Amino acid sequence: MGSHRMKGWIYCAARGATGRAASGPPAPKQIRPPNMRTDMTSRERILSTVCGRDTDHVPLHIDVHPSYLSYDPTVAHWDDQFQRTDDLLTLGTDPMIEVWLPDPVAHPDVKITTWREDNTPDGVPRLGKAYETPKGTLRQVIRETDDLYQWHRINRNTRGPLADLIDGVGLLEDVNPSRSCAFLINGPEDLDAMEYLFNPPQGDALSRWRRDADYAAQQARERGVCLLARRLYAGAALLWLTDATESICTFDEHPQYVQRFLDIIEQWQMKMLAMALDVGVDLVTRFGYYDTPDFWGVEHFDRFLKPLIDREAHACEQAGAYLMQQQSKGVTQQRDVFREMNVHVLRDLDPVQGEEDMALLKRELGDTKTLMGGINCDMLLANADREQVTQLVAETLDLMSPGGRFIMHLVPGVYAGVPWQKVLQLIDDWKHHA
Repeated sequence: MGSHRMKGWIYCAARGATGRAASGPPAPKQIRPPNMRTDMTSRERILSTVCGRDTDHVPLHIDVHPSYLSYDPTVAHWDDQFQRTDDLLTLGTDPMIEVWLPDPVAHPDVKITTWREDNTPDGVPRLGKAYETPKGTLRQVIRETDDLYQWHRINRNTRGPLADLIDGVGLLEDVNPSRSCAFLINGPEDLDAMEYLFNPPQGDALSRWRRDADYAAQQARERGVCLLARRLYAGAALLWLTDATESICTFDEHPQYVQRFLDIIEQWQMKMLAMALDVGVDLVTRFGYYDTPDFWGVEHFDRFLKPLIDREAHACEQAGAYLMQQQSKGVTQQRDVFREMNVHVLRDLDPVQGEEDMALLKRELGDTKTLMGGINCDMLLANADREQVTQLVAETLDLMSPGGRFIMHLVPGVYAGVPWQKVLQLIDDWKHHA
């Protein structure tokens, strides 16, 4: 078998068939070439792939970031995730309907105040939020940079608008660390107060969440697509709420502090996970973009995060669901750890910006883990010409499709700067090769 290198990663030159699958309910009407078999619903295809069973063709999953709606008018008409799902299904891909886990709720005894500072030394306004708890006051302050609200357009709505503006300082936000002037948690002395901020919803808020989740489950069943819960993130919370540089130094010096911090997040998240599993989700995503060796190292990942992830995976298994680790970098370095873990899907594998060795991962993990990714969107797809897109799709499938357990996925998703026409061409090429 020959091999060659393209854009920094190795692809093999032979591709095997995925085998014939048992027939299922009729699939939604899709635009597809005559040679693409569609004998399964999207849900059957995805779950069969995760379980290592034969499928009609290799699934293709595409995430479109909410900020993209203001970039390309082609998709700007999507009012909610159900319209997005219908359009992506029509294109023949494998979208998922999402149930977003509730945000944490502060204890009733917590007093929350917010403020904005305009007169600052660097001229950039500050946004602040304080949580006054019975165990002390915690403060978060971030810089209100010019691009803040571009990235604050995040979808956490199971029902409602895709792009929802987050106003002010969110407790757990990816935009916070690079703009932080004051971190919420600065050491073990803050953990007693921190516990007051992580509670499940109650009363009307809980009823509304359950009503929306049940509606999403119904919509997923009607369309024959997977129901996906988003998201768990115990490891990422350490970067969102603390000074990451200082936190790294505590792994060996104050491991009890790190462990208790993670336990507070995880105990709350396991309650949220139980709620999602009770709705009947098929898959659960855990946000692992910061679970990388660059931050944790293999040793500390194994010590602090592996037990949490294994517990989450076990809870999913008990409910008949599957856990996805969403991590674009470091999986190749951590492959020996992941081989022994219970996690079912390794998602967002990026051979370009994440420098993942797809051939090695396929060879060493492909028999027991479903690999999801393979297509870098921001750099590679965005800048590829027509011929390069065709070559990219063909070579990705040549390498990854033999033996199944592969979901083609655009990493990290479709963001501003990626022409929608490139996405459509990739879909067309996938239909002719999958």
